[in-house]
Amino acid sequence: MAANTQPSKGTPSILIQAFDDLLGLHKQTTQVLRAAKQRDLTTEERETIAHYEEGLQKTLDLIAPAGMEVRATELVLNDVYSRTLYVYNWPNYAYPNWLSQAINFDAQMDIVHFIYPTSNKAIMKMLRKKVAEMRSSIRILEQRGIVRDPSLEAALQDAEELRDLLARGREKLYQFGMYITIYAEDEEKLKRLQTDVESLLGGKLVLSKPAFFQMEHGWISSLPLAIDELEINRNMNTSPLATSFPFSSSDLTDDHGILYGINRHNDSLVIFDRFDLPNANATVFATSGAGKSFAVKLEILRSMMFGTDVFVIDPENEYVDLCKTVGGTYIPLSLQSSFRINPFDLPKAVRGDDAQTGEVLRAAVITLHGLFKIMLGTLTPAEDGILDKAILDTYALRGIDLTTENPGDMEPPTMHELVDVLMTSDGGENMAKTLQKYTDGSYAGLFNKQTNVEVDNQMVVFQIRDLEEQLRPIAMYIVLNFLWNRIRAELKRRFLVIDEAWNLMQYDDSARFLYGLIKRARKYYLGVTTITQDVEDFVNSPFGKPIITNAALQVLLKQSPTAVDNLQKLFYLTDGEKYLLLNSDVGQGLFFAGNKHVAIQIVASPQEEEIITTNPEEVLAIRKAQKREEEAKKNGEELIPKGINSDGQLEQETNEEV
Repeated sequence: MAANTQPSKGTPSILIQAFDDLLGLHKQTTQVLRAAKQRDLTTEERETIAHYEEGLQKTLDLIAPAGMEVRATELVLNDVYSRTLYVYNWPNYAYPNWLSQAINFDAQMDIVHFIYPTSNKAIMKMLRKKVAEMRSSIRILEQRGIVRDPSLEAALQDAEELRDLLARGREKLYQFGMYITIYAEDEEKLKRLQTDVESLLGGKLVLSKPAFFQMEHGWISSLPLAIDELEINRNMNTSPLATSFPFSSSDLTDDHGILYGINRHNDSLVIFDRFDLPNANATVFATSGAGKSFAVKLEILRSMMFGTDVFVIDPENEYVDLCKTVGGTYIPLSLQSSFRINPFDLPKAVRGDDAQTGEVLRAAVITLHGLFKIMLGTLTPAEDGILDKAILDTYALRGIDLTTENPGDMEPPTMHELVDVLMTSDGGENMAKTLQKYTDGSYAGLFNKQTNVEVDNQMVVFQIRDLEEQLRPIAMYIVLNFLWNRIRAELKRRFLVIDEAWNLMQYDDSARFLYGLIKRARKYYLGVTTITQDVEDFVNSPFGKPIITNAALQVLLKQSPTAVDNLQKLFYLTDGEKYLLLNSDVGQGLFFAGNKHVAIQIVASPQEEEIITTNPEEVLAIRKAQKREEEAKKNGEELIPKGINSDGQLEQETNEEV
């Protein structure tokens, strides 16, 4: 069969006819022509009707490709290459859902099944003849003393079983054809995709070939027109045929873990334990109001039921109600607060290799370098060396040096002592004057006193909403270091949630510290969750992408049009997933766990939603109901449920009103 190598002037006539029949095209035109046949029209009137028909915009014009080039090995539709494969060999045994890997394969493809029922009567007659022939062949081999043929005996047994099933009506025989049309941007990608698909099917002993010199017929056969132009079929009974039905979709349901939401592909539950992944880190990206904090708080609430400890850095006081409900500790950090964290703190005990003499102090000094670069700005190499010596001298004033064993048991110095050391160091006066605003100036009191914060509760929230904008990155850095020292001291299942993580990504030193913490968290049974709505600031940081790649769990909720393109490149999203993120409602998005990802709908019970919601309207309604309940108790009245209003809120009334 010769292949047409020139672009066709139009789609095949059979395709046009199929679309006409399928979509009911040109109904109005057909009615006009039928009316024209019923009455005599002048030539001018006929020409006018013909011109009118030519000017009609047809559905076929909208969906047909602009051009099509039929080649021997592929079909070119506009600028997309396609190739059709057909299955020519099947295994002796087919297992249920064997097609699931192909269905979930990350590629654009069309999979088509053609099923033709056949007459059982004719098949039974043919099978009886085949069984007689095989039995005769076996007897001849026995009479001649030839070694038995296992394949012949297996074929006889299969034929006998099929006859019994057909006779009882438990099976029917069909002819089954399966075609796969794959699409790619260029020939090289098309070739690689063909190899992948053939290998995927070949692993199930389902062998396929490309329909060379029949690409046009193969492509038409793969369209939803029920037209089989290849006609490459295989006899198959009901049971193996049923295993080929693609009752499959991506799922993330495990036998243990917590409920994250509902799988929008198939309405199954997304039940998962993030500590089963290579690391327990997570990143959450969403636009403002898309439900990212809601999703994280829901995860926290459900994880705490399994004994997980939770630390939260909360820049907007969104976690306070949840913390109060579970009996946690919330620590407000501000210039007016009585809570203090000393950045010079050392861990009291460190597990593993870090417990060597001097290693604890060296790690603390390196961390302080990053902190002071945020406070002081860019330092010259000379200033950096002076600062390093000053920090070591400051610890030495308290009797802590590189030879001290268990330095965490000793009282650490404060920033005020570092300022005094810098003032007496050559070249350190300018740095000392800059740091004085944190010891004696407008920012004094927060970072220059001994720590009086305890984190022994199951949930601890650090509130930094009331901190000035300039102090937020510094406070987040110090809190992270403080928590990291506590985490390293004891091996325990924990979450660390960093909301609005873009605050740390503004500075290379704080971003580097966060990246180092995330990279090492797995060894300490810690899962770090970073939440941000400013995707640009996060991704543009040199440590943004490494932080994402070191997170085995990612949650992408509704995105703004300006940020979705960056996320598409970063997570290799398809166009369909991109538009899903753009058109998602609150609490909807994509859930990535390792190599699997599904479209998810975050769901919470009414009781959970009442605890974790941050919607202003819902918060006001809850506070109003609580105030009404307090007043009723004060007056000795009892609140009786009245019903659910249009907003889904529980309405109550007192017994007197009843």
